[in-house]
Amino acid sequence: MIEVEKILEIQRRFSRKEKNKFLDAVEENLTEYGYEFERKRFGRIVKSVNLETKCDKPEYIFIAHYDTGLTMPFWLNPIFKLFGVNSIASIVFIIFLTIILDVISISYLDVISHWHWRIILGISLLQMLIPNKKNFDDNTSGVIALLKLAKKLKDNGINNVKFLFVDNEEWGLFGSKAHRKYLEKEKLILPHCKIISLDCVGGEGEIPLIMRNGKSEYAEFFQTEIQKEFELCKSVKMALPSSDNYSFRKYGAFNISFVKRAKIPVGYYIPNIHSSKDSKIDLHKIEKLTDTLTNVIKNVI
Repeated sequence: MIEVEKILEIQRRFSRKEKNKFLDAVEENLTEYGYEFERKRFGRIVKSVNLETKCDKPEYIFIAHYDTGLTMPFWLNPIFKLFGVNSIASIVFIIFLTIILDVISISYLDVISHWHWRIILGISLLQMLIPNKKNFDDNTSGVIALLKLAKKLKDNGINNVKFLFVDNEEWGLFGSKAHRKYLEKEKLILPHCKIISLDCVGGEGEIPLIMRNGKSEYAEFFQTEIQKEFELCKSVKMALPSSDNYSFRKYGAFNISFVKRAKIPVGYYIPNIHSSKDSKIDLHKIEKLTDTLTNVIKNVI
C-alpha cells in the first residue's frame, strides 16, 4: 500500500535535505514492494541524485522527476491558458507578439523604461526567486503514479521495467540527461527500449496528452489504448522539451500529462503548475492511468 500521505507531506523538494527526506519515503514503498534500488549521483556544478530500481537492459523505463521548482510569474498563467504549449501554439504566440509590438512601436527597452513595467518586472523576478511549496500535480502526482505502477507490475510478475525518480528536471533536465548517458556508457539500455515519463498526471487537467519530441514507434499505440479508457487522448510533437522524455528522445520517448485546451484550439496547458494553486491531486485518475499502463504492458506489448 502506498503511503500517499507521507509522500504528500514533503511538498517542497528544493534543498538537498528536503530531497533526501522525500527519497527516503519513496524507498520505503519500493522496499515494501520487493524492489532493489540504488541512488545514483551525477554532476559537479549542478548535482543530481536519481533513484533507480535495478533492472539491467529493461524493456520499459518509466520516469518521474521529484524535484520542485520556483514560483511562476503571475502573468504567465493567462498566456498559457490562451496559447497553450505545443509547437503550433508557440509559433502563433511569437507571431502575435511580434505583430503587437510592431503595431504599438514599442521596443523592449522602451517597455522596461516605464515605471509600471518596471514594477511588473520586479514582482516577476521576486516570484521567480521563491521556491514553490505547492506541488501536488507537478510532480508529486508523477511520483505517486510510478509507485502505483511499480506495485501493480510487481503483483503481476512483470520484472522487465526500470523506474527512475530523477532530480533537477526543473533546472534543465540535468538528472535525466546524466542518467541516459550513464545507461548508454554502461550498455544498460536497449535500442528498442520503450521510455515514458509521467509528469502532472493528477491535477485539474481532463485530457491525457502524449508529448513527444520526435518519431516514436510506440506512442501511437499507447495513445490508442489510453483513449479506450479515458475516451479522449491527444498527441502533439513538441519543438521544445516538455519533460524528462526529451533526454531519451532518440529512443522515441514520450511524456504523459493531463491538460486542458487552450483558448486557441491548437494548444493545451497544464493548470496551476508552479503556483500556490497546485494544491489538489486526483488519486482516482492516477489509479485509472496506472491500471491502463499495467494492462498494456501485461496483455498487449
